[in-house]
Amino acid sequence: MPPKRALWSEDDLIAAVRAVQRGTLSTYKAAEIYKVPRRTIRNHLQSGSLKKSLGRKPILNDEEEAQLVQRIIRYSKMGLPVTPRILRRLVYKYCEQNNIKHNFNDEGKRAGKDWFKAFMKRYHEISVRKAQFMNPARAQKLNKFIVDDHL
Repeated sequence: MPPKRALWSEDDLIAAVRAVQRGTLSTYKAAEIYKVPRRTIRNHLQSGSLKKSLGRKPILNDEEEAQLVQRIIRYSKMGLPVTPRILRRLVYKYCEQNNIKHNFNDEGKRAGKDWFKAFMKRYHEISVRKAQFMNPARAQKLNKFIVDDHL
């Protein structure tokens, strides 16, 4: 079983950082009292952020990822599903055009599978589905004029 990480709460982090900022406690004492690692307190003092987060920061910010999710949903409603491979290529191209620093595969010109997995974990409103092809005869019968005649 992997070791448990970040057993402290965001409230503990905020209290520890504020105590150090006021000068009432050193980082060592704050770490001891609030059970937050000293290095974590130092990192949050330097960044000015008081939000608890684990791991690397995503390459795209929250706003850009939200726009991407909305675009994926809009395409799927139009009947143009975005496959994982297409999405990874689009994200690579977006980062290149907007000079966003990334660690994607320059040879394959697409975002990595790990980026895709992490993205899918963050956004539960989208999912990977296998497209089912429609019988051409059935698709032809779904013609607007034929359906209108039936009604």
